[in-house]
Amino acid sequence: MRSATIEQATQTCGRADELASLIDAADWKGALRLLSQLHAADEAGLLCELDRERAQDILSRLSVADLAAIMETLPASDACRFCGVFDADTLADVLDMTAPERAAQVLRELSEHNASQVLALMEGSAEVSPLLEFRRGTAGSHMSPSFVALAPDMTVDDAIAALRAQKPHRDTVDTLYVVGKRGSLRGVVTLRQLVLAPPQRRLRSLMERKILSVTPETDEEEAARLMHHYNISSLPVVDEDRTMLGVITLRELLHLTEERATADMYHMVGLSEAERLTGDFGGAVRRRLPWLTMSLGMALLSGLVVSAFESTIAAVVALAAFLPLISAQGTNAAVQTATIFVRSLATGELRPSMIRRAIAREVGLGFINAAAIAGMSGLVAVVWMRDIWLAQVLAVSMFLTMGLAGLLGAVVPVVLGQLRTDPALGATALLATATDVTGYALLLGMATLLTSLVA
Repeated sequence: MRSATIEQATQTCGRADELASLIDAADWKGALRLLSQLHAADEAGLLCELDRERAQDILSRLSVADLAAIMETLPASDACRFCGVFDADTLADVLDMTAPERAAQVLRELSEHNASQVLALMEGSAEVSPLLEFRRGTAGSHMSPSFVALAPDMTVDDAIAALRAQKPHRDTVDTLYVVGKRGSLRGVVTLRQLVLAPPQRRLRSLMERKILSVTPETDEEEAARLMHHYNISSLPVVDEDRTMLGVITLRELLHLTEERATADMYHMVGLSEAERLTGDFGGAVRRRLPWLTMSLGMALLSGLVVSAFESTIAAVVALAAFLPLISAQGTNAAVQTATIFVRSLATGELRPSMIRRAIAREVGLGFINAAAIAGMSGLVAVVWMRDIWLAQVLAVSMFLTMGLAGLLGAVVPVVLGQLRTDPALGATALLATATDVTGYALLLGMATLLTSLVA
């Protein structure tokens, strides 16, 4: 295995251009030499920076072992980008050298026909095939079928001998599972406990009987929340009879957490988690255009509100200067609150019993901030426009807009979550439209009302 240091990892920054130049010059020895100096994770990062054609050129020249090491470190969506480089036989060989759960995740990203073709050619298909039965987004889709199972009547010496015989992967050696004759989960023993315990002590007297576990259908975010909350390095997956099926490892948790964080961030601005700077150009257009079209439709609503007050704007032209200010501040306030709620819902920090209290807190906070910003906005209007009447209209409108924005930013993610929709999906566009319409209506409506009263 290649060793890696912080210095080596830092040196990989900017080497994509060097690798691209070597590929363009068809200097395959130089390109392979450059990659051989890197850790597999750094190789994967470098390859992801290349465009599709260059990546295909170099990947086709790597050994199956190197390809498998790279495949292990990539998110499944990125790994799938490179699958088109290989024929079915080569891809089957590569996936046979990866962990079964990683192979299953990559196969899920392929078309049904291609996945079936590759699976039929894999030597480890018997291990991978059952994992494909679990739905995407569940604990079962992240489960490794490899774990260390020990009998409760074993002594510590017997358990250590069994470990040596099984030679488990490093991800599954820290936590060992004590199971009954039919595979039912009885307890957990750590490697540290085995090393420190007397050689003849039985595992049944050493094991921890209070065990956290999930079923294959448990939501992946709930599984991740449990591992974070209880600070455990692996989580057993069991069926209805408590029969041990597999484990979710710490490495898989890190992959899952990164993917969910990326997905939430992308969803808030209408992007797919599959988006990459080096991804397919046509595919990016097809994914982004519908969202932008919907955003255009939402923006037209704001335009309709403004057009309904044409006469007021014509009479008080200075109002037009403050429309962007109302829009920006309302959207910023709503998105701040929504971001907190989206994260809290995703991590399980915001429990159902806390929702009302959390909303009340954010609304109160929103109105306090609104009062401060409204005061500053009114002062700006007095200094800039030298108009007390206009300053009062702006200040009151700003106060109400930002206060309502805080309420919308809290309520929209909660409602989307209760509708079984990703709270991050579309939150930004919905909130921007809602705050624009509200802000414009308040500012222009109040100005119209006061103008009519003065007249």
